[in-house]
Amino acid sequence: AASPEILEILKALRQKAVIGFVGGSDLPKITEQLTVPGQNITDDFDFCFAENGLTAIKLGQELESQSFIKFVGEENYKRLVKFVLHYIADMDIPIKR
Repeated sequence: AASPEILEILKALRQKAVIGFVGGSDLPKITEQLTVPGQNITDDFDFCFAENGLTAIKLGQELESQSFIKFVGEENYKRLVKFVLHYIADMDIPIKR
């Protein structure tokens, strides 16, 4: 979890610049790490990108999100995965473990 000192520094920085975060976890987990209990993380940052950007929030408003699989389609996704896995399996690398 972020220390209270770091949170104060971020609050002061936000007065002079736009701030945000990117995290791999979901928003509740990031909230647990970056705020004090009872605080809303979207009030403390201008931009919030959870789940590696799949969930995006700008100034407290959730932005439209898009699933990669839905965007390219299930069949194209399967073809891509099959190609990548086959490509990696056929690579001649010194040691495969």
